[in-house]
Amino acid sequence: MVLEYIEGKAIPMKAAQAITAGQVVELTGDEQVAPTAGASAKVLGVALMDAQAGEKVTVITEGVVEVTAAGAIAAGDKVVAAANGQVAKYTPYDVPTTFADTDVEAAVAEAQKVIGIALTSATASGDKIKIKLQL
Repeated sequence: MVLEYIEGKAIPMKAAQAITAGQVVELTGDEQVAPTAGASAKVLGVALMDAQAGEKVTVITEGVVEVTAAGAIAAGDKVVAAANGQVAKYTPYDVPTTFADTDVEAAVAEAQKVIGIALTSATASGDKIKIKLQL
């Protein structure tokens, strides 16, 4: 075994498309990332710098990062990735009182998309907030 990245807190990747610093990014191929288009179970972290398609970009995978909110979020809310590499408040899957295995699977799949917890609040889309990554 050869260690590639010590601790893995900042990982160099290749931008699959243009990325802006602070966007939430997800894996799109072998060591390639792009801004998220919505909630995703493939989120790797947050871009540390701007990058054009084909360029290297450093992705922060742990710690506290500043991101853009896609709507109102309160401090303490769990967050998921949203369109344009933003974050949105996590809304748990509403499991019916009588449920099937597919409902449980759907609830678990949605919970796995949580990427962190908001440390500051946003009142509107476009507000900058701090989150603690929990990938």
